[in-house]
Amino acid sequence: MKMIAHRLGSGTTSKKITWQPAISVKREAAEKEILRLGRLYAVLSVTNHTIVRANDREALFSDICRGAVEQGGFMLVWTGLIDDESGMVKPVAWHGANNGFLDNIRISVREEPEGLGPTGSAIRDGSYHICNDFNNDPRTLLWHEKGREHGINSSASIALTLNKKVIGALTIYSDEPNFFCAQMIGLLKQMAMDISFALDNLDNAARHREAERALHEETIERLRAVEALRGKEQQFIQQSRHAAMGEMIGNIAHQWRQPLNILGLIIQQVQLLYEDGEFCKEHLDNNVSKAMNIIQHMSQTINDFRNFFRPDKEKAEFNVLKEISKTLSLIEAVFNDRRITIEVNPSGNPVIYGHPNEYSQVLLNIMINARDAFSSQKTDRPRVTISLYTESGKAVVTITDNAGGIPEDIIDKIFDPYFTTKGPDKGTGVGLFISKTIIENNMNGRLTVRNTDIGAEFRIEV
Repeated sequence: MKMIAHRLGSGTTSKKITWQPAISVKREAAEKEILRLGRLYAVLSVTNHTIVRANDREALFSDICRGAVEQGGFMLVWTGLIDDESGMVKPVAWHGANNGFLDNIRISVREEPEGLGPTGSAIRDGSYHICNDFNNDPRTLLWHEKGREHGINSSASIALTLNKKVIGALTIYSDEPNFFCAQMIGLLKQMAMDISFALDNLDNAARHREAERALHEETIERLRAVEALRGKEQQFIQQSRHAAMGEMIGNIAHQWRQPLNILGLIIQQVQLLYEDGEFCKEHLDNNVSKAMNIIQHMSQTINDFRNFFRPDKEKAEFNVLKEISKTLSLIEAVFNDRRITIEVNPSGNPVIYGHPNEYSQVLLNIMINARDAFSSQKTDRPRVTISLYTESGKAVVTITDNAGGIPEDIIDKIFDPYFTTKGPDKGTGVGLFISKTIIENNMNGRLTVRNTDIGAEFRIEV
């Protein structure tokens, strides 16, 4: 309601009351809330993208803070970890308008004045904490002066865990009061889960690298004694398959990020349509159909992953092009993320006799080697070309990259067991050895390699 005064000729005034439609106020508030949600969705998206790329914890924290400021438009974002000796939260990464705000800041995890703010409360509760009136909330009393000085009006903190133990928190500051609404709680929780999942993966990867190093040293002597025994071949195949499992889990996690975000947007759209009075059966059917298509795609990803690691008990006839397509479906997201082009040139549609999953494992090992070669050589416009044809009654698959080729002094050694140029933290040296064993010993074929003018070419004949 608005009140407008008009002066009359006699000097008196009259007051006119006008009404502003409540629906326009409600729509304006809804639109503002959608924009705010969009900013947090942008932060969630960049967080997921960072998780896929992160190789260590420091880079993960730094890139998430930077992405939240640059993509989400927040004024300051920082990550703090608990110092077990002092019980204080130490900033380890931040981005945005710090300007001394975090200098000498004292935040405790205990139930004391320094621990009553959003960050300390989120860590103690192992959850999240929102403060939409930072400069008047009694729990943030110790930081009111700094908050006003730096223009902070709202904050949200989410606890970060490592192996289910709270180790710190991510804190987001906004210059807008009452910024964080109830609908953002789910996004904040999802962000906390994603970051904690990444921390667990990085920790597991470090443990895995150490275990691989120990395994490498332990099994070298064993390999020399048993490599002549045919019965040990299947053991090495399984070892290589386990090593590939980490790659596959990362690929599937990457492939699921975008569908999960789309599902979130579909659910959010249903709620907004309902609140705006535009909800109808047509919209419901349309959104349900979209959601089911996404869920079916994700379910198929699980089936592909499960089938890939299921051992082949007996030999069988299988379609080579189908196995190529199955293998590429498991790695295409990571290859696309690294801007690696994959070109498939089939000539004919040969069927061969052997172990289809082991054949796929050979394709995967060669593709992973090409990916790593692109990274080490920093190849401009990386490309892998897969050709399929029949020659002299055999199905021939060639996998060619443009990474510059294999040095001539080691090209004859790459199929040797435990030979690797990647270092102990990136390769075990059994992938190509197992691949040659599968093709030549188990499927009576040939696996060879040669250099071309632009890179390496692996040739599989069965």
